[in-house]
Amino acid sequence: MLGERIESDWKRGRFAPSTTGRVHPGTLVAALLCWLDARSNGAEVVLRLEDLDRERTKPGYIEHMKRDLAWFGLDWDSIVLQSDNRERHDAVLDDLVRNERVFACHCSRAEIRAAGKRAPDGSFRYPGTCRGNDLDASSWREIDQPLRLRLDSDEIRLVDESGLDLSGDAASLFGDPILRRRDGVHAYQFASVIDDADCGVDRVVRGRDLSPSTVLQVALQRVIGLGPPRYRHHLLFMERAGGKLSKLHGAVDLEAIRESGLAADELCGLLAGFVGLVPTGSRCHPADLIAGFDWSLVRTDDVELAWSADRGLRLASDRE
Repeated sequence: MLGERIESDWKRGRFAPSTTGRVHPGTLVAALLCWLDARSNGAEVVLRLEDLDRERTKPGYIEHMKRDLAWFGLDWDSIVLQSDNRERHDAVLDDLVRNERVFACHCSRAEIRAAGKRAPDGSFRYPGTCRGNDLDASSWREIDQPLRLRLDSDEIRLVDESGLDLSGDAASLFGDPILRRRDGVHAYQFASVIDDADCGVDRVVRGRDLSPSTVLQVALQRVIGLGPPRYRHHLLFMERAGGKLSKLHGAVDLEAIRESGLAADELCGLLAGFVGLVPTGSRCHPADLIAGFDWSLVRTDDVELAWSADRGLRLASDRE
């Protein structure tokens, strides 16, 4: 029943943005929904800043992200940097190497693309060319090729809380996933499932664009010996570029929105209104939304937005 609270049997969620760009409305709505989901259930929520991509994480991005989320009105039970868990990532990889589950891959991206098979997340499925390669357990850290997991076929039955059927055989869909890149950086999917387990995360709320890779994460969890969290995927903010819709992030960032004169409670009301949590024109802070939060109120369809300096952030259908 709407508004009725049932004590949850999960304890901790997380918001895990990449630190490779500035905060934009899509970042904020994902953070808000994740935060409300946890706070309305009396659960903790962790901010994990995913800073493994050293080439794209520019100076200041991490501090800007923490500052922007605080300005919007979100607080966290803890804040962690993904790069601080590198030793743990290496330790898990070391165990997989010793168990002969890892191989070095010599294939170029062009060779993998030439296989011509797309994975559900838009990447190219690895065709298994190098999976017979042996790997020396004593010297894998010195290898300058990508390291991949020999992933066995395993049909996974998986439906998230929003009703998305994410079932499938990750090995058939993705091939053998990368665990460590050529530059020594641990792969996102691999690091993410380890970090979730290490932080005690037992619930993951995130955008629907990440749903296709969920079955791969569950497959990795099974190989490593980790229990899966609960998953819920939600709507996205979209923008139109020509005739094509894509995730909203290039049109405007939070800095430009602030410079337009929009206050934090105005922006929160605007975003909450776009997704159905409050009436249009409301002003509110995230804390004001906790008591009445319910997923049945949140739109399930993606929302197309538009931005201009003179008219601000608005629904694309609002032409006046």
